[in-house]
Amino acid sequence: MSKKQKKLNLDTVDVIQTLWAYRKIVFIISIAAFVLSIVASYLITPKFKSTAIIFPPVANQVSKDLFTENIQEGITVFGETQEAEQFLQILTSRTLKDSVIKKLNLVEHWDLKPGKGINARTYAKFDQNINIKPTRYQSVMVEVLDPDPGMAATIANTIVDFGDKIMRSVKAQIAQKALTALEKQYELGLGEMNALEDSLTAVMEKGVVNLRSQSEVYYKELIKSKGKNSETKNLGRPLKNLERYGSKNERYKMEINQMSIQLAQLRQDLKVARVEAEQEIPSQFIIEKAVASDKKATPKRVIIVVISTLAAAFFTIMTIIIMIFFKKMANKIASEQE
Repeated sequence: MSKKQKKLNLDTVDVIQTLWAYRKIVFIISIAAFVLSIVASYLITPKFKSTAIIFPPVANQVSKDLFTENIQEGITVFGETQEAEQFLQILTSRTLKDSVIKKLNLVEHWDLKPGKGINARTYAKFDQNINIKPTRYQSVMVEVLDPDPGMAATIANTIVDFGDKIMRSVKAQIAQKALTALEKQYELGLGEMNALEDSLTAVMEKGVVNLRSQSEVYYKELIKSKGKNSETKNLGRPLKNLERYGSKNERYKMEINQMSIQLAQLRQDLKVARVEAEQEIPSQFIIEKAVASDKKATPKRVIIVVISTLAAAFFTIMTIIIMIFFKKMANKIASEQE
């Protein structure tokens, strides 16, 4: 065995022997930490946890699917990461915090003294007791800790309710502007349609109803007349009107057909926009409403006691080892000076 290994073994033995010599101190400090941690754990106010879980729907999908045949792929489809992040932004906004704090009078409930920095202290308490986070399943979880189990559930459910209201309000603001624009476009489209129908009516009053069928009829009549002047003369005016207004008749019919399709789409969009503007449909799926817990969430007294006792013992041992180190260093320096 090398000298270095012998020295290391000797040092290890020295440490063990020294720790054994100080075993009573380590034991006393550990017992003291054990007792103090028990007392401290009982002085901590217990808190109860309530949890609410919500899923956002697919963005811009629900109201539209109310007016389509395939409604099963929309109203009942949960949103994914993007929708969850959008909803998370609403739930963590200052607007929502202010609304919840004001409605439930949380400043008084949390026993916060009014004065300088009250807003900062209230927000800090809010963030301390309330945790809003996304889950791996693209849902959003609202966790609330409070000494009153009923109040914890109330806070969680109030956050969910205000989140829905704010989300619907944001969508309604945009939808209202879209509704106004769509109504204007629809009115313009109706005006164009009326003008086209009036133009088509005027052409039809000239005797031009259907270019193709009338052309075939007049062509057959010309063949039957075999060039007789009287019969050809009778067909002269209808043929001229057909020649003059036939293309307009076709164009007006084509434009009316296209305008009908556009107006039908606008009517569909108006139905969707009205639903969005009125916001009667919830903007979330509530998977789990918060309920009052009958078991405290914090403090975990056993964990506090175990960690405190082990930490006290560890730091005591480390202090003794450091003392041994410095003592040996001092002895080495002293021997070198001699």
